[in-house]
Amino acid sequence: MTPGRRTPVVRVRSGYGLPYSKGLMAHSLMATGLPPERSFALAEQIEELLVRSGPGEVEVEQLRALAEQVVAGEESEQVLARFRQWWNIRDLERPLVVLLSVGKSTVATQLAGRLGLVHVIATDQVRQVVRAFFSHEFLPSVHHSSFDVARALPDLPEDDAGTIEGFQRQVHDIAPGIDALVERAISDRTPMVLEGVHLLPELPSPALCAQATTVRALIAARDPEEHRRNFHMRGLQTLRAPERYLEALDRIRVVQDHLIGRAEAAGIPVIDAGGLESTLRRVLEVVLDAVASAGGSGAAPGAKLSRVAVEQAKGLG
Repeated sequence: MTPGRRTPVVRVRSGYGLPYSKGLMAHSLMATGLPPERSFALAEQIEELLVRSGPGEVEVEQLRALAEQVVAGEESEQVLARFRQWWNIRDLERPLVVLLSVGKSTVATQLAGRLGLVHVIATDQVRQVVRAFFSHEFLPSVHHSSFDVARALPDLPEDDAGTIEGFQRQVHDIAPGIDALVERAISDRTPMVLEGVHLLPELPSPALCAQATTVRALIAARDPEEHRRNFHMRGLQTLRAPERYLEALDRIRVVQDHLIGRAEAAGIPVIDAGGLESTLRRVLEVVLDAVASAGGSGAAPGAKLSRVAVEQAKGLG
């Protein structure tokens, strides 16, 4: 576009008739694994084609077809396939529920943004709610960090076995709250990302997971030094002092090893925690592959564009 010249507004004809947004389109393209700068460049190219077409309004399916046309001409078939998978999330018959263990709130938040989801909930928030309603005397496990339950309960040994037993007690005590969250998401048909250390393979309940398009992944820092650096970085980025977690690193890694073993036995992808972008890209691949599988089994009607929409987009371009 000419510098200093105001871009004409093109409205997307839907329930709200909102203007086309380069930012939103770029976020959707970033879900394919493209870097932000490339995604914004493609979003701008799509905008230029919309403006040149001149009608001032465009149907959602026309916009989708035009975006696919631009991606197909500029990127690989894999990127195009990923973009189609992202778009099909809104067409799933069963709402998307992403279960992301271990506690990687940054990845969970970024993932939701790339997927266009607004609901991101941590299982530790569920624990905090349960803790507010039940006293320490009645439900002691929820009043301590997952890796410290055994140190607070006199009937548990302060060894690796006790650490795992204490963690499992906490999971058991907050499981009804986690199930309730997922049940509400399913009844409201609201896609969500649920993240936290408590997401064992059997939680949420299999019966609930079967009612959603459920995707699971576990993010793990297998290297102890990398794990230690992660806590140092968290201390710089948040108000939480890292010393407490560094002191408990051995117990935290005992819980993590337990989770890795359970995930591998259940066939859940285990993703090594690296840089944010590389980790996020791998999680996105897992989610979009699951969406593609759901579409292939008939769970995503409208996964392919109608010929009319494609021809209309060609006319716009």
